[in-house]
Amino acid sequence: MRGWGLKYYFRSITEELFQLHDKLRKQWPGLSRIAVAIYDNETDILHTFIKSSPDEELLNHYSVQLKDVPSLVELANSGECRIMQDLMVLQQNDSVHSKVISQHFKSSYTEPFYVAGDLLGFVFYDADECGYFTDELIDHLQTYSRLIESLIVSEILPIKTLVALMNVTQEITNLRDSETGKHLIRMAHYMELIAIELAEEYGFTDEQIEYIWCYAPLHDIGKIAISDSILLKPGRHTAEETKIMRTHVVEGLKMVDRMLQNFSFQQFHHIDILKDIIGSHHEWYDGSGYPNGLKGDEIPIVGRIAAVADVFDALISNRVYRAGWSFDEVVDYLKAGKGKQFDPKCVDALIRNEDKIKEINNNFQDIYNV
Repeated sequence: MRGWGLKYYFRSITEELFQLHDKLRKQWPGLSRIAVAIYDNETDILHTFIKSSPDEELLNHYSVQLKDVPSLVELANSGECRIMQDLMVLQQNDSVHSKVISQHFKSSYTEPFYVAGDLLGFVFYDADECGYFTDELIDHLQTYSRLIESLIVSEILPIKTLVALMNVTQEITNLRDSETGKHLIRMAHYMELIAIELAEEYGFTDEQIEYIWCYAPLHDIGKIAISDSILLKPGRHTAEETKIMRTHVVEGLKMVDRMLQNFSFQQFHHIDILKDIIGSHHEWYDGSGYPNGLKGDEIPIVGRIAAVADVFDALISNRVYRAGWSFDEVVDYLKAGKGKQFDPKCVDALIRNEDKIKEINNNFQDIYNV
């Protein structure tokens, strides 16, 4: 994986899924694809997460609002499974997912799964023959589904718990900053956009992009440790105040380490993604950033992505004290910072998604009178 590096290598759920799929195909060779999509209730977005498929490019990095897929909404609400013995019926649907699946496979079986009564996602099985899903096969798949769902929950639930713990900590300490909940959602979307654009070059999988998405809102968690007199100061900071303000990066890393130790999360194979987002999103591409003065490719790629996403949203968004910049003004600022503050590839990856950016900004707006 170029650029991503062995630092982030782990035995992923994707690898586990491939092993399960291999075992299933020994008895049912027509079962050609297993895939899992994860649901985010706050945004109503369904993300591709893991898959075992003969075509690695099939529905890569795909996301859709659940409300736009009525058949899946029906499954989510009913909790029932769905068997489609002839996928030709999907060719009349408008969704990209339905059309792609009907072009590549002949029949399918789908199960929703939940945590504490809340929808967490769907498991999809696809076959290359019509009428393939017999009662015997479905009985077998339901057992495998429980195993797959357990693997997913063991990965995703601790992340959600960690994020919730951080959020509760913010609320308890009454952290009040320009970083609203909507800002954090937007930033996660922008990081996802950039990661998807760079996926081929850096070898990002859907699984890794999901972790980037989950961890993005915690980038500035260390600001909890900064006093309100500095954090909320409306004017420019003094040199000493700036020095204190910059300690939020190290404080954030300390908070993560304490959370990991106290709640036994050290085994997370993807925790370095979180640490790199927190620890390096204020590093500058030319080496003049903080806290470590890293330069160029010395900066973890997720930190370079976060730097662009964070500054973009900070500038384009309205604040209680000012109106946001126009899209063109922000783009000009990012372009001017290429090779200085920002990784040029990350800037280019974001700004070539103008339509998606504007959609995100419209869907998750803060309401201020400016």
